[in-house]
Amino acid sequence: MLLASDVGLDLVKSKIKCLTEFLDIYLRIANVHTVDFYTKDVWNEFVAVPPETVISRLRCQQGGSTTEGIGVSVWDQSQKLRDVAAYMRVTQDHSLPNLGVCTLLDDLLQEVWGDKQKDMFLKTSTFMNTKKSHEVEVMSEVIACFAKYCNIKQDSMMVGLHTCGDLASNTLRIFITKPELKAVCSVGCCYHLLSEEFELSDDSKECCQGPWGFPMSQFLRGSVWRCGRNARMSACLPLERVTTGHGLPSESLFYRAVLQVIIKENFGNGKTYNRLQRTNSKHVGKVYSKSSSFVDYTRKSVEKLGMDGSKLSDSLIQGYYDRYMPRMKELEAFNLLKVALAPCIEGLILLDRLCYLKEQDNVAWSALVQLFDPLKSPRCYAVIGVKK
Repeated sequence: MLLASDVGLDLVKSKIKCLTEFLDIYLRIANVHTVDFYTKDVWNEFVAVPPETVISRLRCQQGGSTTEGIGVSVWDQSQKLRDVAAYMRVTQDHSLPNLGVCTLLDDLLQEVWGDKQKDMFLKTSTFMNTKKSHEVEVMSEVIACFAKYCNIKQDSMMVGLHTCGDLASNTLRIFITKPELKAVCSVGCCYHLLSEEFELSDDSKECCQGPWGFPMSQFLRGSVWRCGRNARMSACLPLERVTTGHGLPSESLFYRAVLQVIIKENFGNGKTYNRLQRTNSKHVGKVYSKSSSFVDYTRKSVEKLGMDGSKLSDSLIQGYYDRYMPRMKELEAFNLLKVALAPCIEGLILLDRLCYLKEQDNVAWSALVQLFDPLKSPRCYAVIGVKK
């Protein structure tokens, strides 16, 4: 029996094409690294309106598409963002929930499971936190549902809950190559850890010779498409949480961006700084949470990066903080622009995985299903497949 709630390969390919054409223009925002925000004067390079305009627009208009801005160009003649309402409309139109390719969980369960009572499933709230309990309870029902559908008793089903980076892609490949696997239900995460076949990075080529984590489908590989690590990091940003008051850690991001200015202006000609830039070793880790002030943060970070901080006085460090503090809203507003793009980039990654399954001769049915409440679990989509 073939499930009625099936989405055709041609439709998936058309939505992938729609997303790649959109991201060809907008991906440059997502690929900005927060570390370089002030050293490269990102705000003035990309945005033509005050940060307060972006913040107010994004916070009040999230949650539904707006007709305001239709027919208005997002960009001005110098390719800077000038109309936030139009930006919001176009990002929402290209986000995964609005592309018309996702299968509704309730419809799917009703079709396969019927009126089976849910109270038979394990209640995990007594020994798991709210997030994990929510995930396990929902996913256990889906797994039981498809085990019944595929008549799985002794043969196996591949299941992955928040499989990191390439593990999500490899889960689908294992499902395809192992005949004893009758179904798959995979929820991925950590898109920034995916290996990209066409990423312009020598480091990525050295660490992985394939099979690559992205792209998976022959359709997307044929277009030699790449996202870039910063865009994949942007895909992990929790849109629903940010727009309901659980914002990004703005101060820690601000600290790191100002630290980069200090490093560039005080160690710019040194061997240590050149090594730092060459190897992309920009990570200071969790120094922020262990610091009492920006001065303390800077001293700990400089030491961790192997630099000589003796020439940096406390007053010099504090001076940098005072200089950039009035511009902190620029960083906050730009990160909100990246957050709005997150569902679009995530959508491309997930549709590529769905397309990969639909390209396989031994797969009878496959779908992209939102399993979890995104407020509880931002990585909430599952790629589900059933063998012939």
